[in-house]
Amino acid sequence: MDIDDIRFRIAAGRRILYREGCDSNVGGHVSARAEEDDGFWVTGFEYLDQTVPDGVVKLDFDLNPLVGHHELSPAVNFHALIYRTRPDVNAVVHVHSHHISVLSSIEGQTVGMYNVLSVLFHDDQATYFDDGIKAHTDVVEALGDKRVVLMKNHGAIVASDSVENAVIEAITLEKAAQYHLECVAVGGTEIAEAEVLGGKAMYRKHYLPQVWRANLDRIRGTDPDLFALLDD
Repeated sequence: MDIDDIRFRIAAGRRILYREGCDSNVGGHVSARAEEDDGFWVTGFEYLDQTVPDGVVKLDFDLNPLVGHHELSPAVNFHALIYRTRPDVNAVVHVHSHHISVLSSIEGQTVGMYNVLSVLFHDDQATYFDDGIKAHTDVVEALGDKRVVLMKNHGAIVASDSVENAVIEAITLEKAAQYHLECVAVGGTEIAEAEVLGGKAMYRKHYLPQVWRANLDRIRGTDPDLFALLDD
C-alpha cells in the first residue's frame, strides 16, 4: 500500500480529524467516491483515531459490499445518496465535533463570518432539522448544492471534491464554529462582505492543500502505526 491509496488517505484523514478536535465517538464517517464510480469507500463504527486502511470498505450505491467487510452505520446511506445526486462531490465527512454540535442546537443557525477561516463557508451552508419522523436521508435534500449542512442538535456533513479537502474543511468548520460562539458571547462583529468574497477563493486555493500536507506530516509523529503499513 502507498500513501496515495484511497484507503490510506481515508484512514489518515480520520486520524487528522481526531488530532484536530473533531472526535465524534464511534459515529463519525469519512467516505470517498470510488475512481470507477461504481460505489464509494467508507469507514464503519470505530473511533476516528483507531482507523487503519484495512477497515475501509467499498460499497455500491445500494450499500452492497464490494471490497472488505465492516459493521457500518445505517447513516452511510446518505453518503450513497449524495454521490448519486451530486456528481461534483467526491468525498463526504460527517462529524459530531463539540462546537459544531453546540452551534447546531440553534435552529437555522449557520457559521458566521467571525474569523478569516470562516470565509471558506460563505454562502455554502444549509441547515437540517430532523423531527424524528422524516427519513434521515432527507438531509441530502437539505444540503442541496451546498458544501455544508448543519444538522440540528447533531453535527455537520461536509461534501467536497476530495478526501483531503473534506477533512480540512471539517476541521476548519469546527474552529469557525468555536470562533462564532465565542465572538457572539463578547459582542464581536462579522468580517466585511468584500473581504469575505476576496478571501474565499484564496483560502480554497492555498489554505486547504497546505493544511492537509502539514497535518499529514504531523501525524507521522503522532500515529507511526499508520505509516508503518506503507510499503518501503
